[in-house]
Amino acid sequence: MDDALKALVADLGSGNVLDAEMLEGCSVEPHELDDMDEDQAATVAAHVFAQLFDHAIAQPVGESADTEAGRWSGTLDGFRFVIERDAVGDLVLDFIPAG
Repeated sequence: MDDALKALVADLGSGNVLDAEMLEGCSVEPHELDDMDEDQAATVAAHVFAQLFDHAIAQPVGESADTEAGRWSGTLDGFRFVIERDAVGDLVLDFIPAG
């Protein structure tokens, strides 16, 4: 994994609120977020990752989806992602270098 990409993710990879603008061009629509499965969550995470870091993801992998708890997770080319509902109801996406 590229050290420069890891540094960018460390700086900008957390606290990304998912909104319509961020999802523009994504195959998962904003109104589908609350009911997405793990594969859709991986698609959303890969789309946002590509937008933020100008790095296309070869194989996004969704690992879990808990719509009741508002939590989704998976991996993207050496990074973990977690999407969680915050206290005000927004969905927040964090990227973490896999270790």
